[in-house]
Amino acid sequence: MRIPAAAGGNPAVVTAPSVGNLVAKGDRGERYSIRALTERFLWVIGRALLKLPPSTWLLVDVSVLATGVYVSYSVYPPPALLATPHVALWQALSVFTCTTVIASLVFGLYERETFMSRSRTMLRMLLTTTTAAVLAYAIIYVVMYSTVARRVSALTLFVFFTGGVTIRLGAWWAVRKVHRGLVVVGGRNVLDSFSKAQEEGLLHEYRLLGYATTDEKTLTSPDTHEHLGPITTLLSQLRMHGVTDLVVGDGAARESHVMDWMVPCLQQGCRVTSEAIFYEKATGQILVDEITPSWFLFADLKVHCRQQATLKRMMDLFTAAVGICLSAPLWPLIALVVKLGDGGPVFYSQDRVGQNGRIFRLYKFRTMRPDAENGKSIWCSPQDPRVTRVGRFLRRSRLDELPQLYNVLIGQMSIVGPRPERPDIVCDLHTQIPFYAERHLVKPGITGGAQISFRYGSTVEDAKRKLQFDLYYLKHMSFELDMIILFRTAGTFLRGGC
Repeated sequence: MRIPAAAGGNPAVVTAPSVGNLVAKGDRGERYSIRALTERFLWVIGRALLKLPPSTWLLVDVSVLATGVYVSYSVYPPPALLATPHVALWQALSVFTCTTVIASLVFGLYERETFMSRSRTMLRMLLTTTTAAVLAYAIIYVVMYSTVARRVSALTLFVFFTGGVTIRLGAWWAVRKVHRGLVVVGGRNVLDSFSKAQEEGLLHEYRLLGYATTDEKTLTSPDTHEHLGPITTLLSQLRMHGVTDLVVGDGAARESHVMDWMVPCLQQGCRVTSEAIFYEKATGQILVDEITPSWFLFADLKVHCRQQATLKRMMDLFTAAVGICLSAPLWPLIALVVKLGDGGPVFYSQDRVGQNGRIFRLYKFRTMRPDAENGKSIWCSPQDPRVTRVGRFLRRSRLDELPQLYNVLIGQMSIVGPRPERPDIVCDLHTQIPFYAERHLVKPGITGGAQISFRYGSTVEDAKRKLQFDLYYLKHMSFELDMIILFRTAGTFLRGGC
C-alpha cells in the first residue's frame, strides 16, 4: 500500500527527511547529506515555532523594542538643556512597550492567521507600529508633559518594525517546511470536512494525505487516490511517509476493535485524536455535526460560575459606560447622516432572543430602508439592495451597533457573546441545526468570535458555521478570551470592517 505524496494537499510540501536518506557516498552523497541535514534542522525548528504560545512572541517583540530604544538613546543622546524635560530611557521603554503591546493586540499580531501569511504580517506590523507611535506621543506629550526626540522615536520604531518583520518572515519560511502528515480514519464524508477546512484557509500546517477505513476487507478503490485502504495495512508505513496525525471519525471511534490499531499508532509516535477534538484545537470551532448531547457533559461549561458571571457583568458595565462616553460625539453626526440619507427614522428597534430564550428589544442605528422587511424576517445578503449607502459604511465599521450599549447597561446583553437573532429565525434554525438553542445559555453580545471571524449570515449553512464559533466560546469563555475578542473587535473597527 502506497500513500500518495500530497493527496488533497500541497504537492510542493517537504516532509521530514528520514535517517536513511542521510547515508551517501562521495562528494555527491556528502552534498546530499548536508542538504538533508539542513532540511531536517529546518523541519525541527519549524515544528518548535508552531508550538510557541503568543506570550513568547510578545517577549520577542519587547526585546526587539528594548534594543531599538537603547540604540536610539546611544546614537542620539538627549541634550542637557531643554525647555521641556526629555523622557529618560526607562520611561521611553515603558511607554513604547505599553503602546506597542496594546496596538499588537488590537490588530491581531499574535494570531495564528497572521503568522501564516506574509502579507498579513507586513500589514499588521505596519498598523501596530503606526498606532504605537501615535499613542506613545500622546502619552509623553499630553500625560507626562515631556518630550522625546523625533530621531529617537523614528529609529526605535524602525528597529522594531524591521526586526519584527524579519524575525516573523524567517519563522514563516521555516514553518512552511513543516506540513504534518494527516490521515483521516473513517468515511469519505470525514475527509470532505477537512478538505473544506483547508480550502477556507484553515489547517495550514497539515498535509491531508487521504482517509483510511477500519474494515480490513475494504480495498483501495482504483479511481479514488484519497482512499488509502484499511488502517491495519498502513501501520508499517506511517513513519515512512511522514504521517504524524490520525483523526478518527465518530463512527470509527465507536467500533469495538478500535484499540487494536490505535495503540500501535501511538507506539509509533503518531498523535491520535477524535474528529471533534482535533477540529476544535486546529480551527477554534466546534464541529456541530459531530457532537452529541454527551459533549455538553464533558465540556464543563462555566455558565454556572457566579464569580465569572459577576466579573463579566462588571466588565460589561465598565466597557459600556466608557464606550458611550467616548462615542457620544459621534451619535449626533451618525444621526444626522442617517436622517439626511433618506429622511427615515434614525434608530431601529427589533425583538431578539436573549439569555435562556427571553425576548428583548434591541436598538441600532438604521442601516436599511424603512420598508425593508414589512414585518417579515428576511436574511441579509452580502450586497443587499435594501441597505443604504450610509448603512453599508455603518455596517462595515460596526458603528450601527453603538445603541446596543444601552442594552448592555440594562443587563439584556453582554459586550461579548453570541449574536442575538430574531425569534422566528431562531425557531427555524432550531429545527434545522442541532443544538442551536444551546447558544442561549449565555447573554447575547455586541461582538463575539463569530461576529469577527465570519461574515454576515445569509443562509442556514452560515448560521451553522457561526454556531461552531459560538459553541467554542461557550466552552472556553473566560475574561482572557473576552479581552482578546474585544481587542480584535477594535482592530475590525479601525480597519473599517475589511
